[in-house]
Amino acid sequence: MIISKAVPELIEKIEKLERQFNLYFIGQEKRPPLAALDKLKREVNELMAASMSTKNLAEQHLATQLINRFTVYRQKWEKFVNDIEEGRAKPGSHFFGGLGAGFARSMQSDPEAEQREKDNKAFRMSAMIDETAKKFVDMSKRFANKNYSIESVTDMLEKKIGDIRQKMGDDFTFDVYFEDGKVKIKPKKN
Repeated sequence: MIISKAVPELIEKIEKLERQFNLYFIGQEKRPPLAALDKLKREVNELMAASMSTKNLAEQHLATQLINRFTVYRQKWEKFVNDIEEGRAKPGSHFFGGLGAGFARSMQSDPEAEQREKDNKAFRMSAMIDETAKKFVDMSKRFANKNYSIESVTDMLEKKIGDIRQKMGDDFTFDVYFEDGKVKIKPKKN
């Protein structure tokens, strides 16, 4: 498993599952998405196993962040589902403290959801930087016979990321390539 590729995919799956559970809790879905939760648990367990076997500290840190985030969501989902199954709560518009029928519409403008989205963007950006640094180091060794540390390349990219985001927005990736005897990194729009 390539951790730097698996983490962004798992982030998207967690976000999707959060929306599915919220729709169940507010009564728009009749059944909780427990099968999807079990599948996601297995994928996170695979990530945990892969992170324990890697020696790359950046990948270990990335995996640990995702595992911790998933654990918080999983515990919340399981608690709410148990509350419903045991009769302590009832799905519907008042599930989240009586927020009213407009809650489903307001989920898109929820300040916490907006903060989670910002966190997810930052998390995906971090994963992309880590993956780019790893490619750059690998290609530099292979093609240019130069040794760089992943940490130094990561630091360099993190310093430039603000300017890149100003010019290109958040919808870009890094292209790592070998040209004129040098390994180069270039941002490109998706």
